[in-house]
Amino acid sequence: HVDGTARVQTVDRRRDPRLAGLLDAFGQLTGVPVLVNTSLNTAGRPMVDSPRDALELFGSAPVDLLVMGPYVLRRPAA
Repeated sequence: HVDGTARVQTVDRRRDPRLAGLLDAFGQLTGVPVLVNTSLNTAGRPMVDSPRDALELFGSAPVDLLVMGPYVLRRPAA
């Protein structure tokens, strides 16, 4: 946050093994097993509230990667 604080969220490996695996893989790749969880929206648009909203945002915003459940959408390299 602007004031230097954070709301840390933890992942229970038993309850969400897919997200735990993502954090493990990201940590192995970067050395930092931390991801930023933020609102998914762009200026002038409401927050994403459905898979359809997420796909529309992915198609119109500069987002490189979108993960929804077991699906990964990756924008082609420029």
